[in-house]
Amino acid sequence: MVQRMANDVRNADLLCLPVGRKYSLSTLVPLHKKYRSHFEIIGLVLEAVKADSATPFSIMKHVSINCMQLKKYLRSLTEMGFLEVEIKKSRIFYRATKEGLEFLKQYYLLLGMLLTARV
Repeated sequence: MVQRMANDVRNADLLCLPVGRKYSLSTLVPLHKKYRSHFEIIGLVLEAVKADSATPFSIMKHVSINCMQLKKYLRSLTEMGFLEVEIKKSRIFYRATKEGLEFLKQYYLLLGMLLTARV
């Protein structure tokens, strides 16, 4: 398992994937915590909307949080400028901004450094 973790972290493509490629936090070795931090949830929200716009329900399913928690995170991320809101045919969609994608990239770099420090 330690070897697998080291191989995953050494793979720079895994940590700095372009927007078009699919990846998830589950491909990285978890930090074995019972609860997720705010940064982990923010990373999952941004990952859900990075390639294309998404509805609140699809984000909620991707991140595995309830509706009240999702509203809090969507409001905060929109205020910080990490998400933008689109309304199409009376439906609300969220999309990651440049700042949100940059945060996600930096988050994965930091996560990679933390995982290599644990080896």
